[in-house]
Amino acid sequence: MSGKDYPKSWYAATRDPRLDQPGLSGRVEADVAVVGGGFAGLHTARLLAKRGFRVVLVERRRIAWAASGRNGGFVGAGYAIRTGALIERLGLDHARQLYAQSQRGVMTVSAAIEELGRPNIRMGTGKLTVARTDQGPDFAERTWALAEKLGAGFEPWESARVRERLETTRYHQAIHDPQAFHIHPLNLALALAADIERHGGKVHEQTEAVGLSRQGSWHVRTAAGEIAARHVVLAGNADLGRVHRRIARAVLPIATYVAVTARLGPRLAQAIRWRGAISDTRRAGDYYRVVDGDRLLWGGRITTGTREPPRLQAMMRRDILSVYPQLGDVAIEYAWPGLMGYAPHMMPQVGEIEPGLWICSAFGGHGVAQTAAGADAVAAGIAGEDDRWRLFAPFGTGWAGGPFGRAATQLVYWKMQASDWLDEKRQARNAEGLRT
Repeated sequence: MSGKDYPKSWYAATRDPRLDQPGLSGRVEADVAVVGGGFAGLHTARLLAKRGFRVVLVERRRIAWAASGRNGGFVGAGYAIRTGALIERLGLDHARQLYAQSQRGVMTVSAAIEELGRPNIRMGTGKLTVARTDQGPDFAERTWALAEKLGAGFEPWESARVRERLETTRYHQAIHDPQAFHIHPLNLALALAADIERHGGKVHEQTEAVGLSRQGSWHVRTAAGEIAARHVVLAGNADLGRVHRRIARAVLPIATYVAVTARLGPRLAQAIRWRGAISDTRRAGDYYRVVDGDRLLWGGRITTGTREPPRLQAMMRRDILSVYPQLGDVAIEYAWPGLMGYAPHMMPQVGEIEPGLWICSAFGGHGVAQTAAGADAVAAGIAGEDDRWRLFAPFGTGWAGGPFGRAATQLVYWKMQASDWLDEKRQARNAEGLRT
């Protein structure tokens, strides 16, 4: 695979046509230089270009080549870290403001799709977060109480209602978010890039940033050129080492996997009578949705290993059949890895780290809306409108531990998976005991 090709995926196979953007050459001046052509960089550049800023974005491969063009495509409020942990650490008021910023991210993505005139990018509405263990008789009461605390729009579904939509005994209760939706992420990214250019911004693919210095203004160096700008936004993940080593070392590369089945016909509609997004509440869970009428897009598994497993299709097929065995002989037409950036504190890294130098990174596991939420905060900060980017300040950009951090993170994930397995086995044994 050459650097100009998108990795094989269902998204790449169904993407909109778009000409390669020329690499940067020579010296250019800008108000803002954005490093990274994923969602964080694209949203930031577009929001600033719409405000009239001269924006230049550089991407070392192609637009949304990495996680932004390969993810599950879920757009919903919240963060990867559990809400209870956020409240415990920051207090209710701060956690509520962060949640509101994630809701703003949902609205930013929704508004962009409408403004772009591309309703077909939006592929379904609503999201179910399903529990694989019984959450107890007070589940609904606890869910309503949390929604009220956060100012959220989600609601509880009891087990019977879940099983009307999802034909599996694996699931019990669920939280339904009617404001969430799911998309074709690669096509959204390509449309955002085109819109940046329509607003006067410049987008350069195949342009790796190789250095950053400050000489009055900031200077971003590339192999064949340089950008002089008042502001720089670092919107990459663990691949920023040549630009800013400390920031690159604050993010861990984490892999997850996505598969898309062949057409399954009526049997898929019999098993899944829901066209929104679905994920489970396990510490390392599955996420999936129906696409293209009768295909199943299924994601899951998390590892710090960055090489594609040799039997990836078989692994993903096994995960699907463990929940929906009635689907039978499921053929996998596409299966691919995605490399995400995680910070050890499990929150995005957003804000001004030096005067004029901004970070908008570490969105792995959070969802598409959170990249827009971070971009919205950074763009508002650069424009001098407000300082809501400070909401993310408590999380910082400390060292992620390098190979030791990856090893520790892998151990944590294995522990989480073991805990999930034990919880389900324990509940199954208890249920069996009650029946006998």
